[in-house]
Amino acid sequence: MDQEQASPDTTQQREEAVTAVAIETLEELRTRHKKEQRDLTAKATALKKTATKGDKKKKKEVLAEVAQLEHGLNQQQESEEKAWLAEHGSSAASGGAHEEEEEEDDFDPNDIPIDHLTMDPTPSSKQPKQHQQQQQSSGGGGGGGKKPNRQKARKDRKAQALKELQDEAEMEAAGQVNMNEVERKAIEELATVMNVTVKDVTADGHCLYNAIADQLSQHYQTEHGDMMSPDDFNEYCKDLESTAVWGGQPELLAISRVHKVPIWVVQMGSPTVKLSADVYSTKTPLMVSYHRHMYGLGEHYNSLRPNNNKHV
Repeated sequence: MDQEQASPDTTQQREEAVTAVAIETLEELRTRHKKEQRDLTAKATALKKTATKGDKKKKKEVLAEVAQLEHGLNQQQESEEKAWLAEHGSSAASGGAHEEEEEEDDFDPNDIPIDHLTMDPTPSSKQPKQHQQQQQSSGGGGGGGKKPNRQKARKDRKAQALKELQDEAEMEAAGQVNMNEVERKAIEELATVMNVTVKDVTADGHCLYNAIADQLSQHYQTEHGDMMSPDDFNEYCKDLESTAVWGGQPELLAISRVHKVPIWVVQMGSPTVKLSADVYSTKTPLMVSYHRHMYGLGEHYNSLRPNNNKHV
């Protein structure tokens, strides 16, 4: 999957976020963190809906993306809390510890880790019933003067709140437009008119180059009957082969000029971009599709193969 590159703006935003910790109370900081976790839960649910049933590859990619988003948020929140404690000292934080213990029954449904919200809610939804059965079997109706099990009751409330949050996140995600599906259908319609088929390219940060490499190999097979050597293609981009730097129109233009072939870029909502079409008008163009919404972390390129190509 294409990896998101840290830009100067992103770095500055993180620094500002850490600086902002100093003017928040610890309670305000943790409240904001809970809201960020809830927002991420809704986003994770929406991403999971983009993986169609039976598509194990897409499901694996989505789960990896969700895990990366969760890891990034957890790291950011951990650094913010450490910065707050470094600024104010641990004594300021310990002042609220006794209050939290006294108000243990005032359960906050937001106090639920993100990893629980992204899992199957079935086991959690059954938990309150199990606790209820345990209470009945332990003779909770007797008048023995025993104090109610506050910890067990709190777990029951936490499980119920977890299920409610999951249901709420799924309802919110259900109302969102699946732009990945809209874009996929639009590009497939364009590809049908052009009598080509979208050939999925691995989302590893090199998708633009891999899509072009696939096109070059198809043309080479047609002309020579053998697969093009990777070295032949990587000569002009060897400086990029060890990194996941994203490519764009400048790289496409460079590829077009190096190989003296036009390149067409099919995308949703815009005319097909035809690079070097006037310069190499007699050559068969390389064709790729440009996707903005296929993956949540950035843009993606796929290769477009002719429908009647025996090498597909």
